Amino acid sequence: MSNSKKTWGWFFYDWACQPYNTLMVTFIIGPYFATVAAEYFITNGLDDASSRANAQYYWSLTITIVGLIVGFTAPIIGAIADNYGNRMKWIYLFSALLILGAFSSWFGLPDGSNWQWILISFGIGFVGAELAYIFSNAQLPLLGNRSETGAISGSGFGFGYVGGLVSLVIVLTLFVEQENGKTLIGFDPIFGLNSEAKEGTRFVGPFVALWFIIFSIPYFLWINDKSKPRIGASLGG
Repeated sequence: MSNSKKTWGWFFYDWACQPYNTLMVTFIIGPYFATVAAEYFITNGLDDASSRANAQYYWSLTITIVGLIVGFTAPIIGAIADNYGNRMKWIYLFSALLILGAFSSWFGLPDGSNWQWILISFGIGFVGAELAYIFSNAQLPLLGNRSETGAISGSGFGFGYVGGLVSLVIVLTLFVEQENGKTLIGFDPIFGLNSEAKEGTRFVGPFVALWFIIFSIPYFLWINDKSKPRIGASLGG
């Protein structure tokens, strides 16, 4: 298996992961949560300004909690992987969390009545995405020597960024309904998704999960990470 093939597999993992950040964090699900949660708080007696502030607070709090979880657990899990080998099992685990979290966001209702569910599902997926990135980035030495890793890393980031943009164009033109119930190009959301129930927007979560499953296949087929435990490592410490 050539390094070129491994490198492209690694690039595709970034392409597969990036829509979580682009669609879930930034452009679609984040604003969707802010809207439905604020409307829920207004319905339950808060004024407009307080409702929007509460929605932003809970979204920011979730991202902060995710950051703390990743910050505290990554060094521990990384040390375990370094000492006992087999990074791939961790990548499988965190990839599964990404898929689970993204798919579960479909059940975030447009009336905001289960806004906590949206945050929990988003948080689970975001933890998976961030920790998976850490372990996939740790595989850079498998792809080239020190003089090449910078170029490989930058190219992988660029490739993933393009993937995020492509996924954004797809969901805006085919799925996400605007205020008039149509997509950005004036069509009804495809697959018969109900715009009144915001199903086009809610489908972004399953879309991200399916995108990841499909485009991570080259990575799992072509990356053969037989990382070895550090010398002297044992179950006894």
